[in-house]
Amino acid sequence: MTSASEAVAAWEHGRPASIRGGGTRGLLHVLAGHLRPFGISVLFAVVNQAAGMAAVVLAAAAVGQALSGSAGLWPMFWWTLGLTALRAVANWVESWISHELSFRILAQVRQWLYQAFARIAPGGLVRRRGGDLVVRALRDSESLEIFYAHTSIYIAAALLVTPGAVVAMAVTGGGWAAAALAPWLVASLALPLGLRRAGLRHGGDLTRALTEMNVEVTDLVQGLREVISFGRGPDRLDRLREADRRLASAQRRQTLRAGLETVTGGIAIGGATLSVLVAGLNTGPATPALLASVALAGAAFTPITMLLNVTRVWGITASSADRVFDLLEEPAAVADTGDGALPDLTEAPEVEFDRIVFGYDETRPVLHGVSLTIPAGTTLALAGATGAGKSTLAHLLLRHFDPASGAVRIGGTDVRDLPVDDLSRLVCHVPQEAFLFHESLRANLELARPEATAEQITRACDDAQVTPFLDKLPGGLDTVAGERGAALSGGERQRVAIARALLRDCPVLVLDESSSQLDALSEREMRAALDRVRHGRTTLVIAHRLSTLRHADLVAVLDHGRIADLGGHAELMERCEPYRRLVQAQADAAALLGERPIPPTTKGGDS
Repeated sequence: MTSASEAVAAWEHGRPASIRGGGTRGLLHVLAGHLRPFGISVLFAVVNQAAGMAAVVLAAAAVGQALSGSAGLWPMFWWTLGLTALRAVANWVESWISHELSFRILAQVRQWLYQAFARIAPGGLVRRRGGDLVVRALRDSESLEIFYAHTSIYIAAALLVTPGAVVAMAVTGGGWAAAALAPWLVASLALPLGLRRAGLRHGGDLTRALTEMNVEVTDLVQGLREVISFGRGPDRLDRLREADRRLASAQRRQTLRAGLETVTGGIAIGGATLSVLVAGLNTGPATPALLASVALAGAAFTPITMLLNVTRVWGITASSADRVFDLLEEPAAVADTGDGALPDLTEAPEVEFDRIVFGYDETRPVLHGVSLTIPAGTTLALAGATGAGKSTLAHLLLRHFDPASGAVRIGGTDVRDLPVDDLSRLVCHVPQEAFLFHESLRANLELARPEATAEQITRACDDAQVTPFLDKLPGGLDTVAGERGAALSGGERQRVAIARALLRDCPVLVLDESSSQLDALSEREMRAALDRVRHGRTTLVIAHRLSTLRHADLVAVLDHGRIADLGGHAELMERCEPYRRLVQAQADAAALLGERPIPPTTKGGDS
């Protein structure tokens, strides 16, 4: 079994220890790393509750003495006032430290969640919906605050204070009073414990319903343009109504059960107070000691009441913890076991795919023994029908996944022998759909190199043909790109993404259909820029457009996960039937779209 110190060390390094038994055990593993502030919080919680109970008892005894005409009330008054002040101070300190503890843990958990996102991306994220991930990172992690700031501390305090209250009752009121109190204390916990499974079920249902609602709202906001364009607003509203109906139903079940627990606690307090009073009156006349015992009977429920107030939502906390730790424990798509140093590259390296076999799952093989070499400093375009494996080869080079067998090498070094974080210094990727943050264009470019100088940024913008449209923007580089780059056209976003990759200045460049959103004139300008950019780099281009294929040094034709042929554009047109079909299909598509066709057999130059 994993020791506590090993588990804590694993958590501290952002690599959660293997936790079996659900989120509750995960919560305790995290708490084990913060025992000192937790212990201080428990101490002050005990002082707070004990001082409050003592003040109530003294006040009741003082009332009894006043009614009986006894003197000497001032000392009791001052003691009661002092205990009340002590309780206020203890309550403040306990609340301060417990919330400081919980907020520190929440900050830690959110960092671990970010590390989990980075570790399992992209393979582990494609199976999850964006709205669900947002809920886990924000609402679910926030729900853990109840456990660390309240539940865990109140459990410990109740275990210490409640038995002490029974002992105090035996001292002040005798064995008869303690015997009358104890059954009601047990009864106040019996129903919540009996409903524990129902509480966990209700909490899980409510968490799932909240997540479904969040996912539906997120999908609607992100796809609002398409929903309106196709007139499907009423359908999406129906989905929201159904999600809202499930959420309301889950909330009703949760609230009804919590209400039943609240009623039980109230009955127990009233029953205990009345039982101690009746038992005391049966043993003799009313005395100050009897009044103190009756007051203590009600005050003895303070720690239990405080505990039950937070355990009524324990099902939500436990369900949220399960979801958070489930994500933290998800294994990485690739194992970061590489400990080798980056190869000392003074020029662009050779890239080699050696007998690659890969499938995204056991029932869907994609690549079947692919062997392919990209000579150092050359541009190789991948051609083939949709699903042939072009993007998959790029994913393997970027090490988003590892092959089932075979190896991917850069400069003779297997990428699995390199730390995952270091690989991004060798390979830059420009995806087909460029993502820009809702920040300035400068900030989006500096994502690749925060320390980049103004001269380096300007050169990258010039090389990627960003400068021509940049000069037309009101704020230049300080113009905000908008949500996902909405302030720019598709082609402009791709140029910014290319400039960002150039600023990274990696020796290997992966371009995923980088000209897919450009018009003919812009594509020609981009192609001229890329001719300059790819100089001195080994470039892998995932291509569909004929112009991209014709300007590559080599073209690899993929057909059903195998290399059908390799060579220049003209060679392949002469000998490779799958390639000829692909080129002819592109020419036909261009004709249908009214574009000026490029003669399939033309070699080099613009037509």
